[in-house]
Amino acid sequence: MFYFATEALYEAVFQSVSTKYDEEQKKLSDIGLIHRTEGEIRYAAGELVEKVLQSIFDAMNAFLPYKIISKVGSSDYLTKKIQYNNHVYINDHIQVDRHVWYQGRRIAFIENKTYLDTCYFDRALADFKKIIQALNQQNLDPKRCAYIVFAGQIAGRENTFLNYEAEFWDETKIVPKRYFFLKGIRNSLKPLYKIKHELDFETIKAFVDFILTLL
Repeated sequence: MFYFATEALYEAVFQSVSTKYDEEQKKLSDIGLIHRTEGEIRYAAGELVEKVLQSIFDAMNAFLPYKIISKVGSSDYLTKKIQYNNHVYINDHIQVDRHVWYQGRRIAFIENKTYLDTCYFDRALADFKKIIQALNQQNLDPKRCAYIVFAGQIAGRENTFLNYEAEFWDETKIVPKRYFFLKGIRNSLKPLYKIKHELDFETIKAFVDFILTLL
């Protein structure tokens, strides 16, 4: 069934994202001022992105007959078998950050990034390929799922991203998606814990519209 977004749904999502982003950016800023350790700041920034993503699903769920379930990847591992040197090796910990379900079926795999450069994007696509291989081994159609990177800010050249996308499509015949919920290009002198960047509501709206097509 295809669901259409209403203005009320968009407004609920925008309010939810704005509130969650304000809360998490304040926490991140406090951590940056108090601790100033790279690891703690990086972890808190990653938490910000994950909680913004979850806030979108939470707002959407109030308008849907069934709930979108966003699982942490570690609670939804996939398995792939590999034949090598006359031995079968099993990789049973295939995952990405979020595995999204609706009415008992997976609809999307999402990698969260505070910012997305081409190196991170290449790594995310490599993980998506493992997922596709695992689904194929289970006789599940990987094209019934979306493969998404949901990030704060862009940190790479569009042409390079497209080159990686082209290679991914050539191998899988699937087009990956990228969404940046903050405006502007990442600047290391203006990190999230120092600067509250402006939300990109058009991108958030586009993300909502795409998720609705998967339901």
